[in-house]
Amino acid sequence: MSEELQQLRAREDRFHSIDSQFLTEGLRLVLLLPAFSLLSFFGAWAYKGESPSWWLDNIEPTVGFDLSTAFTLISTTILFGFCVGLYLHRFRVKLTRQVFRDEVRNAAEAHRPVTSMHGYSSVDGLISRTMASHNTALWMGIIATVISLAVAYLDSDSKLGGRGLLASASLVTMAIGQHLSTRNRRFNMVTNDGLLSAYTPPIHPSTLNMAYSEMLKNLMDPLLRSKFDDFLQEFESHCKKGVQLEFGREKFLMLMHRRFKGGIDRNTTSIELAEILNDKGVKTILEHETFNEELWDSLFARSSRSNPAFYRLIERLEQDLAIGRKIDMDGLLFDVDLENVVTEKANLFCYMHNLKDESRQVVLRVHSPDFRPHDLALRYNLEPGEKSWWSDELVPVSSEGDEDIIGRMSGLLRDGTITWQTLLPERTGEASVSIRLENTNGDLLVGRQINVRVQPEFFTWLRNTSSITSYLVGGIGLVGSIIFQLMAVLAST
Repeated sequence: MSEELQQLRAREDRFHSIDSQFLTEGLRLVLLLPAFSLLSFFGAWAYKGESPSWWLDNIEPTVGFDLSTAFTLISTTILFGFCVGLYLHRFRVKLTRQVFRDEVRNAAEAHRPVTSMHGYSSVDGLISRTMASHNTALWMGIIATVISLAVAYLDSDSKLGGRGLLASASLVTMAIGQHLSTRNRRFNMVTNDGLLSAYTPPIHPSTLNMAYSEMLKNLMDPLLRSKFDDFLQEFESHCKKGVQLEFGREKFLMLMHRRFKGGIDRNTTSIELAEILNDKGVKTILEHETFNEELWDSLFARSSRSNPAFYRLIERLEQDLAIGRKIDMDGLLFDVDLENVVTEKANLFCYMHNLKDESRQVVLRVHSPDFRPHDLALRYNLEPGEKSWWSDELVPVSSEGDEDIIGRMSGLLRDGTITWQTLLPERTGEASVSIRLENTNGDLLVGRQINVRVQPEFFTWLRNTSSITSYLVGGIGLVGSIIFQLMAVLAST
């Protein structure tokens, strides 16, 4: 990393600390300040004309202006602080964009072309659109402050002053709506997972060949995904001879997931890793500069929130394997899961594993009147596994070799087939999905019926509704003040 980029990162870190503690998070001054300024505007309107006696007798002779003007000056002072807060927040986002583009440029020089990856244009576009939104909100705040100051200087009791108060309050309301529109996607370059909230995967694999690797890579933003590829190369360079790279990779990610859930401690993690990595590799991977424990926890937490059905499916397989449950079908292991509450889309995961010695073909059918596509039929060729990973006896969580839960599950995920289908809801409320697994001749092997509830995501809905309402109310007030002023000008002529 160049010295210039280090200095830029240090500046972003300082401004991000101020931003997160006081401005957009923590105290949330960029929302509190304009709210207090609007209350002051209401006070100025309420006391237009004549001030109360306590003000007239005790304060106005000293300060020389009425209570309405005092409220206007208070609002102007608060708006000045609001503009400063918006400027600092905008400057922090500008630093984030500079760091992001410098990181992308460095990746290109290191022959890791991030710009050609899926999702780069959406992340870069989101950062640019957020910058434009902050510019608009800042200018609205500045204009509102200037108008408020002019009203305080002229006379807030006059008709012109009243129209000025209406215009200033309307601009402040619109600035709040403009700021709220950017809060659904927060991002920074201070932390390794700072861009994850700004990234929406454009596509995902329909069949997971390496379940954990592909689930996490689909979650990562393009910049972090390029670093993850470098991390995997470093990981594979420390693998012991005789260890299959795909098996070792999936076992490591499963260990990180179990450690995240609290299923194993750090000592057990090191012991299990020592079965696939050399001594230097165990220390290097566990103390990695980028992919440290904090980043793994963040990745698995976000992945669990985004795709809870996948992790419930994995946990059920682990529990059945641990107690030695016998399979329901001869030579075929099958399970399916779908999230209980669906917001924007439903993620359907199915696991199939051929336990016989010869390959077999099956047809997966998905039917639902409440989701698109209404009917889906997929044909899969299930190859036999390299060894029998399923056991009808109790399996320990951790032991020497690959005969424990971690080793057997790694083998099951590698040799099995996991499908990932996206279903789009057509209405809210109760919905159902029917899943059938058949032979190629149409004979039913197993059938499942899953009931879910479709509802909008509350906080996103609340922010969007608040933003639109603020814009609508502020726009009506601004247009009204302009019309009233035009009518006054025409009447005077």
